[in-house]
Amino acid sequence: MGSFSDGDSAEILNACGFRLLASGESTEAVGCFERALKLAPANPVILNNLGNALIKLERYDEAREAYQKAINAKLDYPKPYANLALLYQLTDQPENAIAAYEVYLSKAPNDGEAQHNLGLLYMNAGRREDATIAFAAAATLLQPGDAESATNLGVGHFFRGEYDRALQLFEAALAFDDSYVQARYHLAVALLHLGRCRESIAALETVMAMSPDYPQAKSALGVAYNTAHEPVKAISIFEELLAVQPRDPGHLLNLGYACHDAGFVERAVECFEQVVASETSADHLRRKARKALEDLHHE
Repeated sequence: MGSFSDGDSAEILNACGFRLLASGESTEAVGCFERALKLAPANPVILNNLGNALIKLERYDEAREAYQKAINAKLDYPKPYANLALLYQLTDQPENAIAAYEVYLSKAPNDGEAQHNLGLLYMNAGRREDATIAFAAAATLLQPGDAESATNLGVGHFFRGEYDRALQLFEAALAFDDSYVQARYHLAVALLHLGRCRESIAALETVMAMSPDYPQAKSALGVAYNTAHEPVKAISIFEELLAVQPRDPGHLLNLGYACHDAGFVERAVECFEQVVASETSADHLRRKARKALEDLHHE
């Protein structure tokens, strides 16, 4: 499958490279796309495909260069903008990812998945109004045809405070695939926001049994226990988390809440003060910690 004749056209080489990439033979695909580009050096489709193959090999700088060349070759070709946004997400460059998605969606506004991804990026950047608009757009475009799409839709509704609808979508996702951990995690968080703490705890414990390293599941379990008026269990969970991440301001804040609810006021004050003083605390965490300290002083 990797042998070609000297007479192969750029189109044939590109098609062969695409098949190689789809079958997981990324290195061979890169070679095929590079041969095609010798024949058609400014072909945006081949340049975009080369970028996709390079990403699979984690050759991110080269992939970015390939996508940029594809964009320069044809400014109105949307695919490299979307792939560039994904590359920036992979390499933890959220502002660049936002910019790339915005350009892509100006050219392909009906891509619901991209609208959803942009909504998540806006949400993480604290741009709530922009996130709401992006999630609303995604909701009109995406259909819950599988576990992933149902979960994505649910996340958008959850962010807009529509917890009952979000819960329905997470349940639909699990009906598609009962083993889809992401849906079960978000289901647990939605249950927590609806005050159904025991169900939330059960769902989070299932998540941790299925995927012990699932991000934020253990922290959410601690919050659920504290909300269910079991602060001692919550304290134990946040202490375990802080043993691994001793200066994490989110864990410190939640430990402070649990200590306060358990009656360990001095320790709660110490936790809140650490959050306020931490250079790594996000602004919203500092605000919550200051508010907690003010409330304690008035008790």
